Amino acid sequence: MKRAYFLPIALVVLAVAVSMPSLATQQVTVRGEVIDSVCFIKSGARGSDHRGCAQTCADNGIPLALLEEGTDQLIWLASSASMQSPNADLKAHASHTVEITGEYAERGGAKILVISEIKHISAN
Repeated sequence: MKRAYFLPIALVVLAVAVSMPSLATQQVTVRGEVIDSVCFIKSGARGSDHRGCAQTCADNGIPLALLEEGTDQLIWLASSASMQSPNADLKAHASHTVEITGEYAERGGAKILVISEIKHISAN
């Protein structure tokens, strides 16, 4: 009788293990322009002409984000420090091209890149 329960239990354990997201995270490096997310989404504002506005928006709590080079995909960013906005580290790079290294975190359909390093590439 005990053997009759083994196969169904083993199948359930296997199904749960396969459906769980991987616990291993992978470092990625993404290149793009640091933008003010609200002005970009509302009006497409970006580039050196928008630098001052992006920095002011960052000071007022508007999230800075990365517009990925080559794909123009908007990447949301997060600080690796708890309860800290990444804006302080990103503000000096507003409208500039940077490479950001970090790990993606995803939940409920939302995805962010948790920053471990910012490398300045060029002013646009």
